[in-house]
Formats: sequence, C-alpha cells, structure tokens
Amino acid sequence: MFFDFLESTIKEYNIDFDCIYGADEAGFMPGCACTSKVIGKAGKKTQHRKESGNQQLITVMLTICADGTSIPPLVIFAEKMCRIGYQRKGYMDGELGVDWAKHFDCYTKDKMGDCDRLIERIHVICYPSHATHLNQGLDVVIFGILKQYFSKEMIDFESQTGQVVCKENFLSVYAPAHIAAFTPTNIKAAFAKTGIHPFNREAIDLTAMKPSIESHTNRPVTP
Repeated sequence: MFFDFLESTIKEYNIDFDCIYGADEAGFMPGCACTSKVIGKAGKKTQHRKESGNQQLITVMLTICADGTSIPPLVIFAEKMCRIGYQRKGYMDGELGVDWAKHFDCYTKDKMGDCDRLIERIHVICYPSHATHLNQGLDVVIFGILKQYFSKEMIDFESQTGQVVCKENFLSVYAPAHIAAFTPTNIKAAFAKTGIHPFNREAIDLTAMKPSIESHTNRPVTP
C-alpha cells in the first residue's frame, strides 16, 4: 500500500527524483560514544573507557534527497531559558516541526522550479507504522554510518583536548562526522535500498513487516 501511494503521488504531481526527500531525526548523548574500541593491558578480559556520563539529549533533524544531496541539518538543544534553536526537552515537537518546514522550504524552493516536492506544493507521505527500519533510508543506511563517525570524532576530541563533548562544543565535533557520512554515494544508497528511487517494490522484504510468530507459551505441555 505504501508503494502504491508513493507511485501514484509521484505520477499525479509529476515529481522528479531530485525533488524527492526523506527526513528523520537522530538523537545524540554527547557523554556516550555510540561505538568504541578500548586498548588495555594484555590478559585483562574487560577494558573500560571513561566517559563524561552526560546524557542530555541533542536531536539532529536530517533531510536527504534522491539525487544524492542533503540540506543543512536542524540541531535541537535542550534548554529552558532560550527560545531560538532550543527546546525544553531537546527533541522535535509541533512548534519546531513548523520551524523545520520553513527551514526545508528555504533550502529547496529554488531547486524546485515548476515541480512539486515530495515532502505551499510540498506533499508529505508518512512511512508505515513501525516500519522505518525498512522504509526510511536514513534509518537503513545513513544513521549507522553517522553514529560511527560521530563516536570517532568524539573520542578523538576528548583525547586530544582533555575536554568532554557538551552542547557548547557539540557542533564542532558533529560537523566532520556529518560531512563524512552524508556523501552522494551513501545518500543514493539510502533511497535505492528502500525502493524509493529508483522505484522498486521488490527492494523491501515484506515478510519482515509481518507480526512475529509466537514461539513460546505459558500453558502446560502434555508429555
């Protein structure tokens, strides 16, 4: 049904592939590396890496295009006393959603020309419930790569400066990771693997969306 709606929308509004976008948010806790390797003394089974323990959430709203490009991310910090660029809990809400729509329009309207954009003439298609791990290209391809690069940048920053990553220096640490992850190759792969562009209904295994089969029971079993 998702692919039926996607195909009909693209055809009805004559949307070119360079006006098809995908957007999602990724959360970061600066005090916690997503993945890391620790070198320690030989023979010791468990090695521990010191972390700041800062669990304040920073949300990054990310948008990619089927032509391999992306628009600048919208970064949301948690803050009580600041209005612009901050949100009390550090994640997207309705008000910031409107801000993102304006941000999106600002960076895509010149490229649009006479075409409508799949995302005034912006068509939004929602992914099936509980299926973004299959349908959302950012989830399928980009986020894993981004988190790996961010972890590396964070560890390098802390080891080289002796400082911990916090909201004040987050952007300087995040930026190189973003640039490394959001390459045209990775972005195009995100759309291809989810069957959005090139359009391909067979790209996703629909059996992965079926409810799991019960494999255990609390009922007594007769010998």
